[in-house]
Amino acid sequence: MRLRAIALLLLLPLTALAAEAPDAVYTKFHRAAMAGNLEEMLKVSPAKRRAEVQAMSQASKDAQLQIAKHLLPRGFQVHRTTVQVDGFAFLHLSGPWFGEGNKPVTMYGVVRLVQEQGEWKVDESHWSTQRPAELAPPKPAAAAAAAAVKPAPGAAPVKPSAYTETPVRKLGEAKPECVYKPVMTARDLENCK
Repeated sequence: MRLRAIALLLLLPLTALAAEAPDAVYTKFHRAAMAGNLEEMLKVSPAKRRAEVQAMSQASKDAQLQIAKHLLPRGFQVHRTTVQVDGFAFLHLSGPWFGEGNKPVTMYGVVRLVQEQGEWKVDESHWSTQRPAELAPPKPAAAAAAAAVKPAPGAAPVKPSAYTETPVRKLGEAKPECVYKPVMTARDLENCK
């Protein structure tokens, strides 16, 4: 009995490793979309989406495929992969898109994948020319500190300096806001004194 339990524990990580990574699954989806292969796209889509597509007319399927092919960039680069414990994964991507006038524009994508029977499936993807906040470059320390300082109402605006000799000091923490709730904890009551 003990030997079976140990063998089972050793095999569990191997089955997790056997599942393809979220970015590899999206690569299959993207290639199928670019090739116009709806069947391959559906293989890496959740069962709910497959049922929706199967219920469509052939003309609707063809139109959806053409829209997807036109809106997706020809290629993409994965910037961030986030796998959550609740069975979802998010990819943050970018890629060149040739729209009006064949002028290249950088598109940014956020793709949500869901785990279904131990395999990743492409649930939804959103592409835009707006860079998502998760991919924004970090602010320099001096600019971030200057942005955090807000002048009092009616006071002269504070000009941020490019160089700060003294470190920013923290004067103290403000008391948390009092929020009345139907059921309050001891901490909630303390905040309202």
